[in-house]
Amino acid sequence: MPAPNDHATIVRIDATAAVKKWSLGLGAVLVLLGGLALAAPWAAATFIDFICGGTLIAAGVAQLATASATFSWRGFWLTLLCGALSVVAGTAMLVIPVEGVHVLVTFLGLVILFEAAAKLAAAFAMPGDFPWGWLLFDGVVTTLLGGLLLTSSPAQAGALLGMIVGVNLLTSGVAFAATGLWLRRATAAAAMKA
Repeated sequence: MPAPNDHATIVRIDATAAVKKWSLGLGAVLVLLGGLALAAPWAAATFIDFICGGTLIAAGVAQLATASATFSWRGFWLTLLCGALSVVAGTAMLVIPVEGVHVLVTFLGLVILFEAAAKLAAAFAMPGDFPWGWLLFDGVVTTLLGGLLLTSSPAQAGALLGMIVGVNLLTSGVAFAATGLWLRRATAAAAMKA
């Protein structure tokens, strides 16, 4: 019968192997998607607009259905209003995709800046042998991309949105792949010591 520490080691090695595979796979997918977004930035921006518009419509319909089933509920009118606004906003994004892209540029610029702050904080919290330099690089690039989005003109918004999402996907993909490769080396080193 294995000792309790042996079982914990086996579980940790299995979890590390799964994270390693997912990190490498996710890194490859993100790099591929980033390359596609860079190759066709307006198409990427329009695709993002349609996904957001469709999501807003679906959320609005769900809220309207919830409101219709709960007429006596105190939050009925608020749920009804939020559902209607979601449907209207989603429909506007689908009908007028250029304006939807402009709204997304501002929103995404803010989101990317928050993401950058998290990446920069994580880079300084990693152990010394972790590839934290890639995470730091990813955080710096993400900061620049968020700032660029927020300061862009409406004429540049769509192309910038597609390119920035592409670059963000590429740098994130490289960071995930570097994590997967680091885990591969760490697992091999641990196996050699055992």
